[in-house]
Amino acid sequence: MEKPYCACATPPGTSGIAVIRMAGEGSTAIMDRVFRIRRAADDAKSVTDMRGYTVAYGVLVDPTSETIVDEVMVTRFRAPHSYTGEESVEISCHGGTTVRQEILRVLQENGARMAGPGEFTKRAFLAGKLDLSQAEAVMDVISADSDLALRAAQSQLQGSLRNEIRSISESLYEALAVMEMWVDEPDDEDAQQALHDNADKISRIRTQIQALADTYRQGRMLKERMRVVICGVPNSGKSSLLNRLSGYERAIVTDTPGTTRDTLEVQTSILGVPVTLIDTAGIRETSDRIEAMGVVRANDAMEEADLVFWLVYPDEQDVVLQASMIDRLMKLRPDVRIGLLMSKSDLVDESEAQKEIDKLEALILEKGYSRKLDFVERISASNGDGISKMEAFIRSSYDEMGSNTSQGMLLTNQRHYEILVTVMEKLEEVVKLCKNGESLEAPSLVLRTAMEELGEITGDSVSDKLVDTIFSRFCVGK
Repeated sequence: MEKPYCACATPPGTSGIAVIRMAGEGSTAIMDRVFRIRRAADDAKSVTDMRGYTVAYGVLVDPTSETIVDEVMVTRFRAPHSYTGEESVEISCHGGTTVRQEILRVLQENGARMAGPGEFTKRAFLAGKLDLSQAEAVMDVISADSDLALRAAQSQLQGSLRNEIRSISESLYEALAVMEMWVDEPDDEDAQQALHDNADKISRIRTQIQALADTYRQGRMLKERMRVVICGVPNSGKSSLLNRLSGYERAIVTDTPGTTRDTLEVQTSILGVPVTLIDTAGIRETSDRIEAMGVVRANDAMEEADLVFWLVYPDEQDVVLQASMIDRLMKLRPDVRIGLLMSKSDLVDESEAQKEIDKLEALILEKGYSRKLDFVERISASNGDGISKMEAFIRSSYDEMGSNTSQGMLLTNQRHYEILVTVMEKLEEVVKLCKNGESLEAPSLVLRTAMEELGEITGDSVSDKLVDTIFSRFCVGK
């Protein structure tokens, strides 16, 4: 018989309490050897006697010496109605490192073994408690660091992606069934009509998949964060703005141009959107080797950004440098949104600031760029003028990068996205084969392959190696 497996389900370090899980056949027998009940529902005298979903208070001991390790609470879960579908227990103990280590030692010396990474969730998947997309969403729930990220992860954990994928698979199966019904009579007029109808149907399904895949850009930002770059010439207020948005003095601010000589990143949340704010070195020609390296990194950060804020100040008179900045910004990827911020609005007359904004927008037109600025605002990191509008622009930029399909469901997993891209390529091939009308066998084979790959998202068709790879990335206690 395979040994029960155990692990701490709470993070390392000292805390008020910790939770240790043990699952597998024989879990309650091990607990009976190491746990002395002092009070339990129905006056149960052992964990084996406890009803499912009840808790007992007592002491956990090392049976070789009857030494008390800790006072604990033990919760029993009966198969098949447990997280893994197996007999299992949870031990709530004090959260000291030594306490947890001693409890795990005692459990192992009395018949348990340490769980592998993600083993509890892997067992839940293998028992049919979760599909593979839900299992992966478990880690997304744990790692969510914003309200939007948590909602997206909870949606997938509740089965939204599984339902969407299985609905698509069902439609593809219907198309496959029609093809295989006529595969032996390819020249029949009805067979040719079936090919034509299937081509149209599969094209519609591909469009449905494309709509789902299009949500990945927005979903990716919930896991990897929206990259917001703050750029401009030296002393334009970039570091002050970073400090204002992050809520604390993260960047050094001085009146000396060139204080920031490298990119500086801060992770925060703005109106529910997880973002990485990136303060960059002031962009200018410089003979200082270190500062020049900072300028190169600033340009690299702009290339990788989702949103770039260009800070200017009316005292800036270097038209050549402004023109160079415009060239950099206008040549960024089309999907990068660009905001122009007239900084230090508390020190500048409104009409003077507007003249500067008008001059820069005119310069963009003079240089022949059809691309326009997505956002223009006067701000002050000192008194907060314009900051709320800037934050609203960040949130609206995130919202507009998404899609209205799939009832608000977002694709957040790169593995899922790559599978959908591959499936779409195969469906496009199926449509071409159907329109050629030469054979029903060839498109049937390609369609069947596409369906198998689609099943890798939910785990309906997945290799043991892929399952092991996915769960190896989980934390041990999950």
